[in-house]
Amino acid sequence: MSNNGNDEKEMRNILLVDDDDDLRYLMAEYFYHIGYNVVLASDGDEAFELFQHQKFDLVITDVRMPKMNGLRLLRHIKSSYPNLPIILMTGFELSKRDLANMRYNADAYIAKPFSLEYMRKIIESLMDKK
Repeated sequence: MSNNGNDEKEMRNILLVDDDDDLRYLMAEYFYHIGYNVVLASDGDEAFELFQHQKFDLVITDVRMPKMNGLRLLRHIKSSYPNLPIILMTGFELSKRDLANMRYNADAYIAKPFSLEYMRKIIESLMDKK
């Protein structure tokens, strides 16, 4: 999803990964309309493949997905791009080990449900640090 109304060179690219089609498209449309270029993936494998061919300024990923989950995707991305901001989101209760792993590696953690405005504030905060 690219925003034709803005200069592509100035737009920041977000990789959005979630197996929930409705949430993924709702979030993508919202972020597109506030000026981000959003690329969608429905699972970690698809996201990792996209990541090999495109540059992203931020990644938002669900934790629980089929195939490669969000924690494995986080580890793969951070091993090559340790400074790339990654936001993990989940609607499930996580183990203490998973929470510790996320807090150590993720730049933000959001529990579902959340407001899009809240997510926007987190994204802007992380983008401002770059």
